[in-house]
Amino acid sequence: VLAMNQFASVMTSAASAIASQLDTQTKGSAIVVYNPLSIEREDLVEATVSFEGGAPKNVRVIGPDGREVPAQLSNGKVVFLAKTPPVSFSVYDVQPSETAPDSQLSVSPSSLENARYRVTINNEGDVSSILDKQTSRELLSAPIRLAILTDRPRQWPAWNMDFEDVQRPPRAFVGGSANVRVNEDGPARVSVAIVRETEDSKFVQTVSLSAGDAGNRVEFSNVIDWNTKQGNLKATFPLTATNSLATYNWDVGTIQRPNAAERQFEVGSHQWIDLTDRSGSFGATILTDCKFGSDKPDDKTIRLTLLRTPGTRGSYNDQATQDFGRHEIVFGLTGHSGDWHRDRTDWQGYRLNQPLIVFQSPSHPGTLN
Repeated sequence: VLAMNQFASVMTSAASAIASQLDTQTKGSAIVVYNPLSIEREDLVEATVSFEGGAPKNVRVIGPDGREVPAQLSNGKVVFLAKTPPVSFSVYDVQPSETAPDSQLSVSPSSLENARYRVTINNEGDVSSILDKQTSRELLSAPIRLAILTDRPRQWPAWNMDFEDVQRPPRAFVGGSANVRVNEDGPARVSVAIVRETEDSKFVQTVSLSAGDAGNRVEFSNVIDWNTKQGNLKATFPLTATNSLATYNWDVGTIQRPNAAERQFEVGSHQWIDLTDRSGSFGATILTDCKFGSDKPDDKTIRLTLLRTPGTRGSYNDQATQDFGRHEIVFGLTGHSGDWHRDRTDWQGYRLNQPLIVFQSPSHPGTLN
């Protein structure tokens, strides 16, 4: 936490130095957007904006090119679609508005849709279908579910997992009475929030789709109050792509690994995992912002490990409650034609991990643009 706070201070100081040289003379509030990645990108920005006279009914946001971009007010923040060059700063103009802009997105408690995907949510609160309209393929062979597996390693519970435990069927899936509601319905983003409780833990999962190029991935934001003993939580992705080999990102490169075996089942990766169909014609990439362990029990299923509280068999009692508490976890899914190189879905993982950074700036002239 100390290191993160120090980095945030350095980032703010550096951004302020550059923002002071930008021309931020806008009609409304000037929002400086920083893109830390070395690619041009179009992603969503969430900005806390101070408006004179209080929060407006709606907003309109004008980009550096003078064109209006999809924008909305959401949970006290301004959310808008920003297109930015590589490793650069851009100035956006956020203005109050009385009218709501038109939207190309649609949402209901059972579905979300943008230009790329049609997502269906079943009665249990699980995403049961993701139709990739670009490739005309269904990405899922069964619903994406949160599975709870019994986890009681014979020794060293803090870091050991036993193959026999992960081979057994999950002892439970997150389910029960699902409270499903539309959380956002705007031109920049639509989302559905699903609230459930299982085995003394509470799960709030928000499924969202965005406009523009940001809409080429489906995002799952999870707030979990975890209080489940002797188990681990896995996000289970049953895909339509089938292959005994999956590709795992290690930041400095990639590695292909086969299905789980006794000597290699829970494996590491960093920001994404890809399963390309053995035909080479399509596939899906799982994106993760902070969870590095997963297993692949068969040719079409990848299970991302989210939380873990192992059974300790009477020893190491402090480890019997590890991971207890509140967690915020984001993961995503994107489809592709060919293999992951063709549609560059690896960059979707980096974009999920390094969102656009925003600062509200006072109005002043500047020489940078």
